[in-house]
Amino acid sequence: MQRRHYTFVFLFCILFFAGCKDTDLTPAYLYISEEDLNNCVDVSTFNADHSLNFDSEQLADLQKHTFTHVNVYVNDKNLGCWQLPCKVPVLHTAGVDSSTVVLLPAFRRTGMGRTINGYPFFNVLRQKLALQPGQTLNVSDNPPVYKYNPYARFPYFETFSNSSSFYPTDTVFSTHVFMPTVIDGRSAGEIVLHGANDKFDVTSTDITLPAYNYYMFLEITYKTENNIDIGVKLSTASNPNSIHQIGGIYASDGEWKTIYFDLSNVIHSYNYYGASVTVANIVLTGNGNPALTDTHFQIDNIKVIYQPAA
Repeated sequence: MQRRHYTFVFLFCILFFAGCKDTDLTPAYLYISEEDLNNCVDVSTFNADHSLNFDSEQLADLQKHTFTHVNVYVNDKNLGCWQLPCKVPVLHTAGVDSSTVVLLPAFRRTGMGRTINGYPFFNVLRQKLALQPGQTLNVSDNPPVYKYNPYARFPYFETFSNSSSFYPTDTVFSTHVFMPTVIDGRSAGEIVLHGANDKFDVTSTDITLPAYNYYMFLEITYKTENNIDIGVKLSTASNPNSIHQIGGIYASDGEWKTIYFDLSNVIHSYNYYGASVTVANIVLTGNGNPALTDTHFQIDNIKVIYQPAA
């Protein structure tokens, strides 16, 4: 009986190692840089796809993003969310000459938290890439090219090219507004505060938004010398003209940055009960930096974008 047991274990080991003989656990690597995902939007057919007539400056602004993360899928397997730049290990699949790779750009929701969101407004792009064990494939050798989903809508888009759609929320509190100017070769809006006690509080024109079941984000490209608080003004029967804070941005240390805010939760929570659409306004407030004589707040563009969630 004991001899039969040893024979069984011996045969099991032979079959096990024979089955593992051809298994190669050496991974291939996929290297993805920030540039690979932040210069990757094709807007050549955008106007035709969306029945819009955006000018060249607006189309150029639609190409500007600051994605900080990427969700990686290989052969329909989720390999996780990675901070850019990253080197993603991928195990080779025997008998497969190329792998199907999906890279979904992602970002920190407000720049001040740990929540990472995938960017839902691009069409899913599948690429066939040859991944060889032990080798590193640079995505820049075969860069992804995304297009905006044809169902994406842009109810608000401010580029500050000739004017500003912002006005003072309360002229007693502050009369500052964003003034269109050219900064670093780009059209932008600027507010300059004089002294630590100076402040601004501005509100956008009305933005009509769907109330339920939509992805919905506010995107702001900025270069500022102090923080800006971001709010959304909504009116309901019980709370007219209420401002709901959704986050803020920090001083950007002389760099242009882009930040993304999820609007869907606040719109869903505070719109008129049962309404299919709601009217909102973006509210921006800021104070002078006590370390500076003059504090500059510069916005390159602000846009609101949404599309059906299902």
